[in-house]
Amino acid sequence: MQLYAACGDEGSLRQVDAFEQLWAFLYRRAWAMVHDRRSAEQLAADCTQVALIKIHRSYGQCREPERFRAWAAQIMRRTVIDELRRPEHRPQVDLEVAAALPSDNPSPEAILADADLARVLRAAITGHGLSDRSQRVVIGRFFAEQSDEVLAAAEQALGAADLRPSHIQVTRAKNLAKLRADPALLAQLQDLLAG
Repeated sequence: MQLYAACGDEGSLRQVDAFEQLWAFLYRRAWAMVHDRRSAEQLAADCTQVALIKIHRSYGQCREPERFRAWAAQIMRRTVIDELRRPEHRPQVDLEVAAALPSDNPSPEAILADADLARVLRAAITGHGLSDRSQRVVIGRFFAEQSDEVLAAAEQALGAADLRPSHIQVTRAKNLAKLRADPALLAQLQDLLAG
């Protein structure tokens, strides 16, 4: 609430201090979303600057001053996603590789996008602290296209007691929710899917 009030104190030193605090807060969020990109520091700084301008211009649209930081973070997230959709941030295709592909294959862009998407998803699944069972369930369903019944039987064979397909569904839902909570992962996926 104090940050909100200070950001609205037009032309004061208090406002300058508030926007400096907001800069640091938003830059960390932008960095988390673009840290694996080329020129990540500059990209995060540019996105933060654009977001701050949007926040300043739409300050009066914040309906819940006590949730000002969350409102500002949402503007930051949308700003980064919009930036990552720009053509200069999309994956580039190696022309020599593209020329060597037979013409009846999918386009090089499609191959690259599928490979990148699979890489991002596998890294997310294995790198987010999910248990071994959770990794097997998510990967088995979405990469191996195994049914919940098959996955439950496989887990029982590994020693799980009385595991039902409904348990597999709950495990998968919880872990997908955990993955969806990662803004950097979502930004990467949206960038790949937009390409």
